[in-house]
Amino acid sequence: MRKLDYTFAFDGISDHLSKSRLQITDPDGHTTTIRVAVDDNNFLDLRGLQVDGGIADLIDLAVAISEADRWSQRHDEYPSVIRVRLPVRQYDLFQRPEVHEYLKQLLFWFTGDMWIFEFSAFSNQRRFAESQRPLWKSSNEGVRAEVALWSGGLDAMAGLCNRIQEGVADRFLLFGAGGNSSIRGVQQHIFKLVAQRLNVDLNLMQLHIYQRDTKGTGLRPDKKMRARGIVFMLLGSAYARLEGQHALALYENGYGAINLPFRVSEVGLDHARSVHPLSLQMVSHLISLILNKQFLIHNPFIWWTKAEMCHVLEGMNVVDIAWETISCDRPHRNDTPQCGRCSSCILRRESFLASETPDRTEYLIHKESGDALLNLLRGSHLAHMRYQAQKLQREVAHNNAWEFLGQKYPSRLADLIDRVSVETGANREDLISSILSLYERYTREWQLINVRIVFDRELEDLKKLPKRTKQAKTVLHEGI
Repeated sequence: MRKLDYTFAFDGISDHLSKSRLQITDPDGHTTTIRVAVDDNNFLDLRGLQVDGGIADLIDLAVAISEADRWSQRHDEYPSVIRVRLPVRQYDLFQRPEVHEYLKQLLFWFTGDMWIFEFSAFSNQRRFAESQRPLWKSSNEGVRAEVALWSGGLDAMAGLCNRIQEGVADRFLLFGAGGNSSIRGVQQHIFKLVAQRLNVDLNLMQLHIYQRDTKGTGLRPDKKMRARGIVFMLLGSAYARLEGQHALALYENGYGAINLPFRVSEVGLDHARSVHPLSLQMVSHLISLILNKQFLIHNPFIWWTKAEMCHVLEGMNVVDIAWETISCDRPHRNDTPQCGRCSSCILRRESFLASETPDRTEYLIHKESGDALLNLLRGSHLAHMRYQAQKLQREVAHNNAWEFLGQKYPSRLADLIDRVSVETGANREDLISSILSLYERYTREWQLINVRIVFDRELEDLKKLPKRTKQAKTVLHEGI
């Protein structure tokens, strides 16, 4: 029997780094100790919400999954086996076999790894947000409120604007999280701009995860971070329950949420499942199990394209704010954080064009010239995305479009229809029609725009290199 790859043993997650430890044992048996803390005091300070034991356990579970996902180095040829030891306040509840089994299934779906959880009774000093009674308490009584995840990205902002325009709520309670101060800074920046521009009852809540003593340990974070979607949803759900809500909204365009692979060679988890509809459904079920209350995570824009979400921006006079949102898969640590060539950046640029919305976003690719620009373009995903759009256009126009697509993408599409129709009672034919319509509209967007102008500025720069112009066009439009 193969030995465990990693063991993560928490001795209780505190709001002070000095009071909580995480011991990490790697595949070679080496043990490293680092400090991990979570700051949930904003719940108490900003909204007057005291964190009860069930919510604290949900937060701790999210932090534990986040740390284990961060520090486990994956192997391409086989899944990792990850053991998590975590003290919880509601020990009897977490000991139920169905909780263990569903956690295992859920994390395998997200990460492809085998996870084992060992829960023990919490005996540490409780965090300040748990022990301190609030001096005041906010109330959503008599107010239509919607709690939504807030990433600081274009979809989050465009989604919020659409929900405001639709009048679905009187108050929007946005939630952001992360251990990266720059990400939290973007969330705050975009929120402040929107709140100043629009006359709407908006609130932003953030939760901070801290680490210390990682330098010199030899630990290297795994860049894929496959479980970050579940972590964000668990934390956002904890906040929603504190606000007395039984649902959490997530604003993401349907093309990005379902996230079909570009090429047949992309298998398994090459394309993330962070906000796939099945992921939302599975996390909803887990939270309902843990809290013993029905809870729903939903995406109001699952059948929208990103361009359709962006149509609202000009009418609400927020296009200039949209330019400052961050969409890049790998944001850069400089004054131009977005590359302009990854799949997320290209979808952003395509969506602005298709919605006839001006795009003055500063992309890193516009700061380079000559051979440096050519090297950047070689890594562009434009050719792959154009190829996928052309294939989908032919496939959705076929007489047996669903039979073909369902067989081609069983876990992304066929399972989605089967499970959603069974668990929600939604009409199966209506769901199939919605999926085919989504991809038909998405591929039509690519037809309507001149795809060459997606990189018009880059091509103008490359014309200054006559010997390289042909090579540059090949890179852009055929892919190398």
